[in-house]
Formats: sequence, C-alpha cells, structure tokens
Amino acid sequence: MVGLGGGALRGGLVIAIGLAGVAGACGSSGTNGAVVSGGNGGGNGGENGGSADGSTGDRPAPAFPIFDTSRVHEVALTMSPEDWQSILDDSRGDEDRHATLTYDGLVIEDVGVRPSGETSRFPGNPKMSVRIKFDAFAGRGKFGGLDELKLKGQWDDPSMIRDGLAKFVYRAAVPTGEEAYARLVVNGDLRGLYVVLEGWNKEALIAHHFSEPVGPLYRIRGAAPPADPYAFLGTDPASYMPLPWEPHIDHPARGDDVIGAFLGTLANDPSQIESVVDMETLLSFLAASTLVENVDGMVGDSGVQDHYQYFDPASGKFFTLPWDPDKTWSPHGEAPDRSIYIHFSKTVLTVIVRDTPDLRSRYRDKLTAVAAAVPPEAVQAEADRIYQQIKDVVHEDPVKRYDNGTFDWSLGYIKDFVAQRYANVAAQVATGF
Repeated sequence: MVGLGGGALRGGLVIAIGLAGVAGACGSSGTNGAVVSGGNGGGNGGENGGSADGSTGDRPAPAFPIFDTSRVHEVALTMSPEDWQSILDDSRGDEDRHATLTYDGLVIEDVGVRPSGETSRFPGNPKMSVRIKFDAFAGRGKFGGLDELKLKGQWDDPSMIRDGLAKFVYRAAVPTGEEAYARLVVNGDLRGLYVVLEGWNKEALIAHHFSEPVGPLYRIRGAAPPADPYAFLGTDPASYMPLPWEPHIDHPARGDDVIGAFLGTLANDPSQIESVVDMETLLSFLAASTLVENVDGMVGDSGVQDHYQYFDPASGKFFTLPWDPDKTWSPHGEAPDRSIYIHFSKTVLTVIVRDTPDLRSRYRDKLTAVAAAVPPEAVQAEADRIYQQIKDVVHEDPVKRYDNGTFDWSLGYIKDFVAQRYANVAAQVATGF
C-alpha cells in the first residue's frame, strides 16, 4: 500500500492508493428554487466569513452536493448582456461582473463572474471558461463552504473527459480537487457542457487534506525555457514571486522565505531532499503523471508548469499537487511509449529523483502501485461512465468546438490509448532501467 506523508494529513490519516480522496464540500439538502440573497449572519467575516468587508457569513447550503459526480448539474447565469459579451470578448480583464447563479435550482444572487483559462482564454471563444466568486461583493458570503468555483468550457478537448479521467488516477495517488459536469445556460441561451472545478486557491480545499495551521500555497506557472522554477536564485522571496511561484493563500502561517530554503536545499545538499519534500507525495504525483501521460505539467512538453506546491507547517515539507490535467491521454496524438523519465532533466527536482538510486527505485515502485490500484480496466470503465453521463448534453451543445462524431470517436481512442500506455509503462518498469 502506498500512502501520503502521514504527519501532514488532516487528522494524521494516511490516504492509501486505491481510495478516493476526501470529497469536496457537500451541503445538506436544500429547497429547489430558493433564493439566496445574502449571508446568514453566521460566519466570521473576512477570509473565513467570505465577504469583502466582513459584514456577513456564509450563504445557505446548496440543494445538492456541488461536486456530485452521479449527475449532470443544471447551472444558469443571469447578468446584463453587456457584461456577458465583455466576458466572451475578454475586454475587461479579471473584473468581477455582477450576476445571479442558479445551481441545481437554488438561486444565489449577486455573485462575481469573470473570464478564466490559459490557452482557451482568448477573445471570441464561445466556450469561455469563467470563475464564479461567491464573496466578490460586500455582504455576500461563501456557498457550500466555497469562496469560488470554476466553470471550464473544455474548448480544446474533443472528448470532453480528459481532465476528469486523469483526476480519476491522480485522486487515488495524491490530494486532488473535485470535479463534476454541468449543463450551462447564460441569459436563457444554452452554452452546453461545462466542467465544475474545485480550485486549490482557497483554504477550504487545503483544509480537506491537511491539518492546521494553513501554510503558503503556490501555483507553479513555469518560466520561459530553459528556465527552471526550482532553480535556486537566493533567499529573497522576490526572486520567485509572483512568477513562477504564484501565491494563492493570503496570510498563511509561514512566510514566503520557505521557497528559498526549499530550493537552497535542492541546490546545495540534494541528499537532504526528504527534509524539505514529502517524497511519498512527489513520487506518487510523478507516477500518476506518467501513467496518464501528462504533457503539460511538471514533466510536460512545454516547460515545468501547471501544478501546485503547498508548504505544510506541521511537517515543514512541500507537497506537490495536480492542476488542470486536460493535456493527458494523447491529446495531440502522442505515442503511448514515451519514456517514464521523459523531461526529468528539465528541473532539478526530478533530476534528483532520476539520479538518486533509491528514489529512482521508489519511483518505479510507485508506478507499479498506482497502476495496480487504478488498473486500465478501471480507467476505461470510468471513461465509459463519464461518456454515458454527458453524451446527451454534449450532443446538444451548440457552441462546442468539435462535432458529435469526433466526440463519440474520442472515447474509443482514449480507451485504446489507456491499454497501450499501461502496458508500455509496465514493460519499462520491468526492465529496471
């Protein structure tokens, strides 16, 4: 059994490979159609209470669990036509627009909505991803324990399932955010299938997986090749922030000096790597990334990026966390025989893993353990399950990028790739290389 570093996990528990991670915030049953116009007065204000001025508490609970994976959620946004058009045009940056959100029949007034995304965020994208911030405006609090959530348009994935299917593997190995599917309507117009994502950028998700106090959290954005975000540039946090170490938690229990201390150890005394890195999590993360063949992450094709690092004050170590694994399962026709050490040379962190005999052996063991806990048959069954769940919504989606035939064909392509990739990884591990 492969687990995470026990000392840092919430309640000291070990999450074993093969078991699902802690679920996302699940509210108790509510009343469909109820209007939620403000806070209930029960919160603490500020960061904990959610509102910008600390004047109110959380909103009432959602009618159904926000990340219920057994159903397609019904989500609607109502806002001024001008505001919605500015989101599609991406003409006003990250400004929060006032909107009303209806989530599975529960009406939540005055939420903030803005465009979101990386390569999919461009003017004119009809499937623009959006972030919904529940505490964007004074007097408004959290919803279902969340400050915000993301609705992702799946613009550049013809299968619409790569992100969720990769998280199915990651979730068995490391702490991973929740994800569900939704049918989105904006101002009465159908926008088709969207993914509802739980982000790492708030204390709530960290609290699901780690003990208090809450430490600093960073999204690794990457730098222009051949730069390495894990290269030691001195002890001054300004050398790393806001890029490539983008901070995501306000007022953590530890300061940003932890970055320089971490990277200094990697550079000057790599034999002590396990004093600053939770190695069980890192190796499990790398194993999952290799199995799903993530080409856009720590060991991706476009630089060292698209993952998070969380410093846990309880253990004094960094934990590697996945994010946005939609470039997986051969998104651009990649072959299933890529080396299990591909791109390990791009960052000092994975160079140490590759070139240290014990860590290299433990990484191969993790590959075997993750593959056994989430075997190819289970991944293929999950692909079938998601496809059947979302098929009707995708087929009626009027603004998706790819046609229905391409969507249907993609399921078989991914299932075939899963079988071939698992077999190839097993063969590589067997060589002992």
